[in-house]
Amino acid sequence: MSSADSILTQLQTSALGHAISKSHHLVGAGLQIVHVVAFMLLLASLVLISLRLLGLAFRHQPLQHVARDATRLIWLGLALTIISGSLMFIASPKLYFHNSAFALKMLLLLAAVFVQLTLVRKVAHSTMPHAVFTRASVSIALLLWFGVAFAGRIIGFI
Repeated sequence: MSSADSILTQLQTSALGHAISKSHHLVGAGLQIVHVVAFMLLLASLVLISLRLLGLAFRHQPLQHVARDATRLIWLGLALTIISGSLMFIASPKLYFHNSAFALKMLLLLAAVFVQLTLVRKVAHSTMPHAVFTRASVSIALLLWFGVAFAGRIIGFI
């Protein structure tokens, strides 16, 4: 058994992993619902700030106000998504770890968080962001975040 499989087995047989996997089926369904709703909150907030950055909505609102309010919802959505996703993973780590769509989702998630914390944050906090840089940053970020959603959706089909 490889070291990765040994770690996955330890996770799955841990008290928490066992409690989640052996609990009522509605616990798993509830975690999935929280995961999806939290990710929708995250995506909606990202789209909101992206529309403002592109000048397509809330033009009369100061960018810093829209960014501040949307960022709170982004972090809330991300936190709830990570917590619920981690709990689902702990219940069946081998199922997820060996799924290529899950690997793609995790890779896209890391890239999306990196882009959000670097490029988009820089644009959102700039007083006069360059239009091309803004469009490129927002486009890359949205492609990555929606890629995370798409990869997450196909996990159950692979």
